[in-house]
Amino acid sequence: MHELIKEIQAIAQTGLHYTKDPFDRERFERLSEIAAQFYSELSDSDITTIERFFFPEKGYATPKVDLRACIIKDDTVLLVKEREDDCWTLPGGWADQNESPSEGIIREVKEESGYDIEIGQLYAVKDRDRNAYTPKYPVSIYKLFFTASIIGGEPAPNLEVSEIGFFPVSDLPRLSEARVLPKDIEQGYQHVINGAKACLFD
Repeated sequence: MHELIKEIQAIAQTGLHYTKDPFDRERFERLSEIAAQFYSELSDSDITTIERFFFPEKGYATPKVDLRACIIKDDTVLLVKEREDDCWTLPGGWADQNESPSEGIIREVKEESGYDIEIGQLYAVKDRDRNAYTPKYPVSIYKLFFTASIIGGEPAPNLEVSEIGFFPVSDLPRLSEARVLPKDIEQGYQHVINGAKACLFD
């Protein structure tokens, strides 16, 4: 069902961007309202929240981009605890305008953990909907995973992150599965340990 909702919203968003006909504009706006209503029935969020956080984009509908860093140190991985759901994840977040992916993940790690990092490699590009992340969102999201190493800084929780720590890759805490899955961490760990060069995708 969420695939149909995403398609309806994408048609509405793209239509609103291109149409010059006021009657078509009304129809596309109504389609967007219908998509929000359908999604609210499948989630715990109300329509106002959905419209504010999931349907803010204008123009041609394209996937959003999420950046994550897998930082391995002595068979442990750096994780941050999200205040939103009280679960742990690889540091990262949305890509911003006017910055490259590497600039974005360096910024995100600094903001979420307090550490300065050096990028290793891009080890995975994943379509969020083709993997087991939950809950499902009414927009398409590409997730970019990088290996990285710490070159400075110190742990610094903030308004979004309550704790920062290193955990054994074989004994992870409860993960925020909206953001990261155990296999994402295992793949990053294997990439570092084995010195892999190929990037996983889809």
